[in-house]
Amino acid sequence: MSEHASTEAVAPVTRSAEEVRRFLAGYAPDGVNLVDVRQDWEYQEFHLPGARLAPLGELPDRLAEFDRGKPTVTYCRTGRRSAAAADILAGEGFAPVVNMAGGVLAWRGAGAAGTPDQGFSLLPTDMRPESLFRTAYAMEVRLGAFYLTCAQTAKDPETAATFRRLAGFEDKHRTMVLALWRKSGAPVPDVADIEAASSGAAPNALLEGGYSGPDYLALRGGPEDPREVLELAMAVEAQALDLYSRCARQDVSGETREALKKLAREEKGHLSALSVLYDRLSTNTAP
Repeated sequence: MSEHASTEAVAPVTRSAEEVRRFLAGYAPDGVNLVDVRQDWEYQEFHLPGARLAPLGELPDRLAEFDRGKPTVTYCRTGRRSAAAADILAGEGFAPVVNMAGGVLAWRGAGAAGTPDQGFSLLPTDMRPESLFRTAYAMEVRLGAFYLTCAQTAKDPETAATFRRLAGFEDKHRTMVLALWRKSGAPVPDVADIEAASSGAAPNALLEGGYSGPDYLALRGGPEDPREVLELAMAVEAQALDLYSRCARQDVSGETREALKKLAREEKGHLSALSVLYDRLSTNTAP
């Protein structure tokens, strides 16, 4: 046992996927150790936004990567590997430790896809707060334009209206990013210049989370009703949350890390708002 381990380890607890979702909702994106103990290829296909990949066989040698002062959630495909991982972490003094029963097979929330460094190339190489906020603002502009394009091509009027509503959300998101930018103290250029540069991007330009519009459509399928539109939007926000959360764990300056954490919190809020809309729509249209 590690020298850091408590002499009286606190036993891990097992919670349902729904309980874990509510548990995670109570914390900032960086407030929990979210540990995916599956293999690399499984992580690439689907993972919870912001999760750190640590395959079960590697976990005992990678304990230093996790903050012992934070709650810890483990998950795998079915809950079996993550139960073993939870025992390891609890035995090493991590507390509280929660194992997600049923794993990703039971998870019904939005997820992310891609390698552990998916989307990093989208962010500025200098990783200064000014550059990060500029990139985030541009991505919001491009996402709004993507939704408007989808609205123009949608065959169903209600589907088109939902896309237009999402485009309106992106207008508000840009305002929030701009507010964060100004609050950070980083130089803020003329917004009109950013708008112009971003709006002129190619149709296949990368959106939030590191995928292009066509890529997201390929991943989710062509939305044919409002619920599918919201599922697409939730996938985009989940990718963005995942990207900012993973980048915040990189070797960056404290100022940059705080900027990334703020952007991650905003994306988490966007995802929560879309989830509420989805639940309302599903309730209203239920047979």
